[in-house]
Amino acid sequence: MHTVGRNSYQTAKLLARAGRIDELRVRADTGDVHAARQLAILLSRADRLAELRDRMAAGDNFARRAYSDWLVRHRRIPEGVDVLRPLAAAGDPGALQRLARLLAGLGHLEQALTALAQAPPDRLDGTPVEGWFDSRGLIDRGRGRVGVRREYVDALRRRVAAGDAGARLQLSWIVVLWWQSFEPRLGDAAALLADIGPDDWLHERLVHRSRGWRREEFRAAAIDVLASAELKAYHRTRAALLMLQNQREAAISQLRSLSADGDQYAQRDLTAVLAAELPRLEIKVGDHPNPIFMYGIGFSPDGTALAAWGRSTSGSAHVVVWAAASGTQRYVQNLSWRWPGSMVFRPDGTLHESRDESSGHSLLAPDGTVRAVRAGRRLRLHSTVTDGVIVEIPAPSVGTMAFHPDSTVLATCSGTTDVQLWHTATGTLTRTIATSAHRLAFSPDGTTLATVDSFDDAIRLWSLSDPHLSCTVGP
Repeated sequence: MHTVGRNSYQTAKLLARAGRIDELRVRADTGDVHAARQLAILLSRADRLAELRDRMAAGDNFARRAYSDWLVRHRRIPEGVDVLRPLAAAGDPGALQRLARLLAGLGHLEQALTALAQAPPDRLDGTPVEGWFDSRGLIDRGRGRVGVRREYVDALRRRVAAGDAGARLQLSWIVVLWWQSFEPRLGDAAALLADIGPDDWLHERLVHRSRGWRREEFRAAAIDVLASAELKAYHRTRAALLMLQNQREAAISQLRSLSADGDQYAQRDLTAVLAAELPRLEIKVGDHPNPIFMYGIGFSPDGTALAAWGRSTSGSAHVVVWAAASGTQRYVQNLSWRWPGSMVFRPDGTLHESRDESSGHSLLAPDGTVRAVRAGRRLRLHSTVTDGVIVEIPAPSVGTMAFHPDSTVLATCSGTTDVQLWHTATGTLTRTIATSAHRLAFSPDGTTLATVDSFDDAIRLWSLSDPHLSCTVGP
């Protein structure tokens, strides 16, 4: 079997630019996901629809997406929607977002909102929703504030009172819009929460949009608003915001009160909070000078320093170096590239910038014997020694990967779900860390895993006395 090489992404791009379809097809048929994507694009552009449909029927999701796009480009949008639906039904986030946009373009607002609601939370998904409402003349931009027209909101509230589930979803999205807007409308949002009633999906969206060091003042105001007795159904959301504000005891007290009244979701949250093991160290970047939106993280060769790089609120790029033992900020180094890809520690402990040419779909182990490859909703571990697949792991939402220094353990994360550690020889799940994470890095001695939570703008260090032993820890 063809092994996905170090430069498979660049190779696939070069083959596609040269129009070398036959070579792309060979690589795609032997497991190269980058080649499969480029092949589907080429077939679509060349109008080779028979082959595209054959590959789609054989389970190639890149071909399905490309064929749907071809139909849309040729104004056959309803057919493009039907082709895309199976991929969206399987939970593919990109397909759900694309399906939502197409449905909105066809005028099916409620179907579009339903599809987007099934996709993972995204900080920008309120933008298309506002556009969809605006296209129907439902946005009121008077007096410097953006909002949905009051008469339409009132009509939705009446429909919700009559049991209309579609109207309830629309009201929920309006709450999300008001919650995350540049000028939050907490009072208006709270009034709609009373109409909507308990909704776990809405709870999760509101918590998601309350994360980040720039939203501390907003969270404080939201905690006060949600304390109202009329909004008891969202006191669980208030507890989550208290946790984000580092008011753990107040959050536990709130959850205990809800649990005593029979709230099963609150009981679940309380159990998770009480059972969770705290990280060895947590660094809230917003509490320190030079806060950044973190793009990457890495340890120094001796493990005593931890570097995080990214962009500041002003748009400049720099790297911040912390003491790994205490979380004390050591120094800040300005970067020349506006979009920093990667940083490398020199043997003397200093840093230099390195262009990151990887695509994020594959990662080579430190000893060079194993390569992890994201292949759709699965994770493939390839042996570079035998030129074959060691194991395939069901992993529908892998976003970032990191190998343990001894190459026997692979850590994965998706951003919204737990961090998982896999044994590379067997594909066995050996450890779960209950924390959201977007970037990962092992210390050189393998005893610490650093995670970056972009939602909370936090770096967390987790002790791993033996990453090969099964256990579960949490934030």
